[in-house]
Amino acid sequence: MGVNKNLLGSILVLVSAAGFGIMGIAAKIAYAEGANAVSVLVMRYITATLLMWIYNALTGRLKQARVERGQLARVFALGGLFYAVTSVCFFLSLNFIPACVTSMGLYLYPVLVSLYMLIFAKERMGYAQLAALFMAFSGTAMVVWAPGIYINFIGVLLALAAAGCYSVYIVLLGGDFAGPLRDLDPIVVSSYIVTSAAITMTITGFFAGQLYSSMTLKGWIAVIAIAFFSTALAIITFYLGVKEVGPSKAAILSTFEPVVTVALGVLVLKEVLSLVQFVGILLVLTAVVMINLAAARQKETAVQEKIAGPQ
Repeated sequence: MGVNKNLLGSILVLVSAAGFGIMGIAAKIAYAEGANAVSVLVMRYITATLLMWIYNALTGRLKQARVERGQLARVFALGGLFYAVTSVCFFLSLNFIPACVTSMGLYLYPVLVSLYMLIFAKERMGYAQLAALFMAFSGTAMVVWAPGIYINFIGVLLALAAAGCYSVYIVLLGGDFAGPLRDLDPIVVSSYIVTSAAITMTITGFFAGQLYSSMTLKGWIAVIAIAFFSTALAIITFYLGVKEVGPSKAAILSTFEPVVTVALGVLVLKEVLSLVQFVGILLVLTAVVMINLAAARQKETAVQEKIAGPQ
């Protein structure tokens, strides 16, 4: 029975990773059909908000949806500020660089979180983690500065800004800032975060005059795919999967996300990667897996020490 649950959890996390992985591809398709970054994000978050609250209603989670004013303020800071800004930077970067490069830029966030923990939290790092940091930055340099390949640096900076914002989001979510949210259902918390992002993007779209953009049916299908597969379904299946396999294994399985983006970028969008860029991507992915494995071992050690108690 445990094996079946583990398999189910792994499949759910992989479905989530695939959902997030197609986001950049679908956005590129929507842009080609007349959409722009802000209007796509407005429609993405409004649609995803409706879908997630419908799911909460169907699964009986609305009873757990009542939050206090302080909790609501923290959720809005996470979703309406950092999550929304991450999305804006990510989607804007797609205007300048290939989806696979944008995805790899964003996926530096575990590396940036590790750097934060090393510099500011004074967390000790082993040689494997330090090697992983070196590999990640070397791989990124290979993707960006590959010989004979032109990469727009505005797009690169936007992708790195997305990674930076998402790193802050992860640090806050895992730290004392999100402490008052610990007792809430994670899917309910995510629903509030998505709702906060919807509010921010709607206000942004209104003042930017980009609440809506006319596009073809193909463009609308791409936007709905982003809202359903890359937001609501991806978030829900991730948390359901984490319940079965635990956060450490889920983090490692989530490395499937940029693999999906790179594969679809080449197959669907006909994006071209040089051998140097391909090797760089492999280095970044390997580094992320190494960092996640090291984090998993640290958590296991901490739990064992807690169980053993003082010697």
